[in-house]
Amino acid sequence: MNMFKISNNIFNLGLNAQEISVYTYLCSLPSDTPMIDGDIIKVKQATIAKNCGIKAVQTVSKVITRLKEKGLAEPYTRIIKDNYQKGTYLYKVKKLSVKNRFFSVDRHIFGKLTPNQMMIYLFISKAYSIKLGYCWNSYNDISKQTGMKRETVIKAINELVKAHFIIRSRHKSRDNKKVFVDNHYSIVPFVHLKIKRKTKKLRLSSTQKNNRIKSINSQLYVNNLSTKLLNCQDSFCFSFSIRGSP
Repeated sequence: MNMFKISNNIFNLGLNAQEISVYTYLCSLPSDTPMIDGDIIKVKQATIAKNCGIKAVQTVSKVITRLKEKGLAEPYTRIIKDNYQKGTYLYKVKKLSVKNRFFSVDRHIFGKLTPNQMMIYLFISKAYSIKLGYCWNSYNDISKQTGMKRETVIKAINELVKAHFIIRSRHKSRDNKKVFVDNHYSIVPFVHLKIKRKTKKLRLSSTQKNNRIKSINSQLYVNNLSTKLLNCQDSFCFSFSIRGSP
């Protein structure tokens, strides 16, 4: 399954862009060891950094520490290799309940967005109305609910539109057609296609064509000659077997 569910309450936790990116990514990973107070997730810090748009691995460690203080995720243990070197971390992640209100996100989004872009992308996914086919939150509204500055919100939205992750459309007021009201946003779905490779046809010159025809004719002659010789050998063997030993 490419889609996974996220609780609407994720925006009530007071998480900044990096924290919500890391926490969402951890929640998207499957757990082989579900527990009463959380799930055990196995993942490298370098993998978290790559999929959350974080440049330094050390930053991931700091973000995990802040998530631990908020009771959302913490290092559970660390695998020790056969050569006694430290390996991959195991994290205990407390996932929010998705029984009541939730929204869905495609896992393919990870590794393609910066933390600021991820914050806005998640918010638009949450605010999106299936009935209407869009959401219409203003810059001020998005800024207030995400805790980001209005300028940062505008920049992130422009980047998402340019990269074709979301679609923005401007709508005019019903009362005054010269005045634009709040923008409408919709999510661009991921399309998963299998692309078949087409064999490339080569154009041959007249000289190359003639040489190729000669080569084919020569090969046909050799094959024909071999067949005749083979038939002769078969006939000879057949006659020899009938005659028997002298």
